[in-house]
Amino acid sequence: MRYLFLFLVLFSLQGGAQNSNAHNFVYVATDGDDNNPGTFNQPVKTIGKAQQLVRTSKKYGATVYIRGGEYRMTKPVVFTPEDSGTEIYPVAYKAYPGEIPVFLGSKALALKWKKGKGGVYTAKVDKTLDFERLYANGEKQILARYPNYNEDVLPFNGWAEDAIAPERIKTWKRPEGAYLHVLHGAQWGGYHYRITGVDNKGEVILEGGWQNNRPEKGMHKKFRFVENIKEELDTINEWYLDKEKNTLYWKPSTGVNLKNVKIEVPQTKHLIEIKGTEANPVKHLHIEGIHFKHSTRTFMEADERLLRSDWAIYRGGAVFIDGVEHVSVKHSNFEDLGGNAVFVNDYARKVEISHNRITRIGASAICFVGDTTAVRSPVFGYSEYVTYEDMDKVIGPKNNLYPANCIAHDNLIFDFGQIEKQTAGVQIDMAMSITASHNSIYKAPRAGINVGDGTWGGHIIEYNDVFNTVRETSDHGSFNSWGRDRFWSSSRERVNAYVKEHPELPLLDAIKTTHIRNNRFRCDHGWDIDLDDGSTNYEVYNNLCLSNGIKLREGFYRKAFNNITVNNSMHMHVWYDNSGDLVYNNIFGAWYWTIRLPEVWGTMLDYNLFDMTEKPIHLNDGGRDTHSIIGNPQFLDPAKGDYRIAPTSPALALGVHNFDMDNFGVVSEHLKAEAETPVLPKYTPGLNAGEEPKRDNTEYDWMGGKVKNLVGMGEVSSTGMHAEIGVILTSVPKDSKMGELGFKEGDVIFEWWGGELENVKILLVNYKSRPRGHDIPVTVLRNQAKVQLHVN
Repeated sequence: MRYLFLFLVLFSLQGGAQNSNAHNFVYVATDGDDNNPGTFNQPVKTIGKAQQLVRTSKKYGATVYIRGGEYRMTKPVVFTPEDSGTEIYPVAYKAYPGEIPVFLGSKALALKWKKGKGGVYTAKVDKTLDFERLYANGEKQILARYPNYNEDVLPFNGWAEDAIAPERIKTWKRPEGAYLHVLHGAQWGGYHYRITGVDNKGEVILEGGWQNNRPEKGMHKKFRFVENIKEELDTINEWYLDKEKNTLYWKPSTGVNLKNVKIEVPQTKHLIEIKGTEANPVKHLHIEGIHFKHSTRTFMEADERLLRSDWAIYRGGAVFIDGVEHVSVKHSNFEDLGGNAVFVNDYARKVEISHNRITRIGASAICFVGDTTAVRSPVFGYSEYVTYEDMDKVIGPKNNLYPANCIAHDNLIFDFGQIEKQTAGVQIDMAMSITASHNSIYKAPRAGINVGDGTWGGHIIEYNDVFNTVRETSDHGSFNSWGRDRFWSSSRERVNAYVKEHPELPLLDAIKTTHIRNNRFRCDHGWDIDLDDGSTNYEVYNNLCLSNGIKLREGFYRKAFNNITVNNSMHMHVWYDNSGDLVYNNIFGAWYWTIRLPEVWGTMLDYNLFDMTEKPIHLNDGGRDTHSIIGNPQFLDPAKGDYRIAPTSPALALGVHNFDMDNFGVVSEHLKAEAETPVLPKYTPGLNAGEEPKRDNTEYDWMGGKVKNLVGMGEVSSTGMHAEIGVILTSVPKDSKMGELGFKEGDVIFEWWGGELENVKILLVNYKSRPRGHDIPVTVLRNQAKVQLHVN
């Protein structure tokens, strides 16, 4: 019987089982023929033909084996409900064992090269052909740009303040069609513009800039570059396509054989689309073992605002999934893509994205994004808000057009956001109960994992290894979130008043608790964990934070316990009254970093161990940390990343317990072999490694109140300033002259009489020497909005 069973299995794999009473096998090969029956010996040539065969004979499920080789896509393969399987009899499209099928969105060009001046070669291309990315022998070439590409320079691999200076513009004969890429004024992501011409002042005319949902900060004055300009083709590996002359210009590197060089130019945005509806979803369809390469850039289409997050997005990816149930993409390789790798859209249930390698991606790696129609009382502008009277008070989503119960597991994600900076390794927005587990995420321009809002919570973020993040932007974390849900306003006073009267408001959208647990985070340019504006209903525990600790900005009902923040602490920014926050059983490497907290700091801060040798002045003040202590936590082997505590550690008596230090990141052996791990910090017991302020932090008297310099990244973040400049008002008594003139505590004065105000000493000098009898215009930032006041 055993030999008969083995014979039947081998017989079916060779295409012998093709009847309606057996699992169906179809074979695809690059040398196949669509007139063939799709057997092992007579495979078909295209995925489309395989679909037709499967649709007619899949009663007992089907497996389409795709043989190794290159499959060029002139348009995406589209799977519809007709391609569905069942729970018992699923349908799978997968690589044949031991072989690698490559789905390419590029066209291969056969070109005749002609040598020109300065090592630049030219070739004629088909007049119907248009492209903005080019690969030579598999290596990405650089679209002619200024300044030149430099692997070691961030942001943008090279930037120049004079990228669009009139003097430079004069050197361009035809800038139409060029692009300007520039960081956000506060470095909260980036903008992208198409240059459409030059005006009579010699300045470029721009179209675009819709990729960031916080436009009030404008463009960064320095961090910018331009590309797709012929005159900037001045170094090896740069190229330019003259569309009017149908001529490709390229300066190849030394040693390239132009007779045999393989030139490929991406032509399609999507390679696979799995598209159904809520009423008729695609079900039980699985993609496995495919290599996805060469999609086009999509940054000019990233124009959809995602509620009040900082994001605008393009809904699409190399693999686009919408209207599905029980669909998976596994064991695949995504690389050299111009936009998102995987996008799970709107109605999607039990989608699994797992065991994949994702690298060299223009935008985000994996996105789970719902539809704004599912959100009650949706708001899109940061400074906009909904009055209680106008608010939809029903709990939870309005419809089912959002991803839920989906998984991103065991994915190696690195070097993404190469073009777009408003990106993440895993992006979650308007979704419910998404699990991101055992992913290794690094080389990120912004956050590694980003949650755009509180709708509708229930996410599990666990066992991830996220580091080397926020490399090109500012004021984010390796994990980053917002909770600017329907209860939220940029005015803390307004939210306090709303919630005092209607305490149910914070949980109308964040209906399920999100758990951040058992992760290793390191962010050297932000926070390891950053729960920003309004992030509500979180439990943060068993996390190892290696650099900049945990930030809890305004929000409700957060529990932070059993975390270790090496050389750092909890950053508590502008908390709400009665926030319900609990911070306990943690090991902190420094005293709290606090900014504008209410008199009562949440519900409980206690039973924490501070890895310090000297007692902080404020320890045990105000009923806080009554049982907290200072002491050596006795980490077992911090030099090797083992921050478990010894049996004699004083932290044990406080309730701190050990958690696994060997289970972060990817688990597949081949992914673990390639994955990098974070650089471990230098650690000395009792050393408070908090960075010394670079600016004077002294308070000064001014007009009956108190002022001081804006100091540190925490104050920059909490106020919404773009840099460490300006003067913050720390005390404004109502009966003071400051109060009479309309100033409020927390205001940041950054302009005095039309000029930038650098620091408090300049303010005091300017005020003392002001001309009497004049109203001097002063601009302050209040609740991240500009307010014009006057001083007399």
